[in-house]
Amino acid sequence: MAYRFGPFLYDPISHGLLREGAEIPLTHKGRELLLLFLHNPGRLLTLENITERVWPDVAVTDDAVRFQVAELRKAFGAEGKAFIRTIRREGYRWEAPLRGEARRPVRPASGGALVARPEQRRLLVLEFGELPLLEGENMIGRDPDSALWIDDSSVSRHHARILIAGNDVTLEDLRSKNGTFLNGRKVGQRSSLSDGDRIRIGEQEIVFRSMLRLGTTQTKQGT
Repeated sequence: MAYRFGPFLYDPISHGLLREGAEIPLTHKGRELLLLFLHNPGRLLTLENITERVWPDVAVTDDAVRFQVAELRKAFGAEGKAFIRTIRREGYRWEAPLRGEARRPVRPASGGALVARPEQRRLLVLEFGELPLLEGENMIGRDPDSALWIDDSSVSRHHARILIAGNDVTLEDLRSKNGTFLNGRKVGQRSSLSDGDRIRIGEQEIVFRSMLRLGTTQTKQGT
């Protein structure tokens, strides 16, 4: 999943930070720090939290963390100070609204006329924004590579998954320690999802949405 905030887009797969299509260079630690903030929007990150995640095997000073935050703000330009708020004597908090964006490959169109057709759009609505779901497996858990990463000790590394196969959308608990709940009931086996269903994993409340979106397709013109 890529993250969009203000005029920026960050893709953890390509490690690219884009502003209106133009790439902004970041250091390796700058990218790790940015991803830590994006995974924890609205949450206070203390200097200790940051050093444990960004410099796990290296002893660094508080000044080094402050310098890295300042460099990240510079990369954002004038918006930088508003994106990352300093909580005096405590740490930092990500303030910018986030929107998840699925990074789907674009298939080039062949010849033919464009005809509007409805497409099904599935997404998870969270406190900090929306996460589009892709066809196939959408993993949820404490693994940072999950489609929905939840940094919470009560959440298992591979906690649950949402499977999309055509018109069928199901939620499955992956033998998690604390369980997955659908509309207040613990999920015991694979369960179908419908628009408006509420999912709880750890302390995270999630709403599943399924809606039609007007798309386009092409029809071959006969001779």
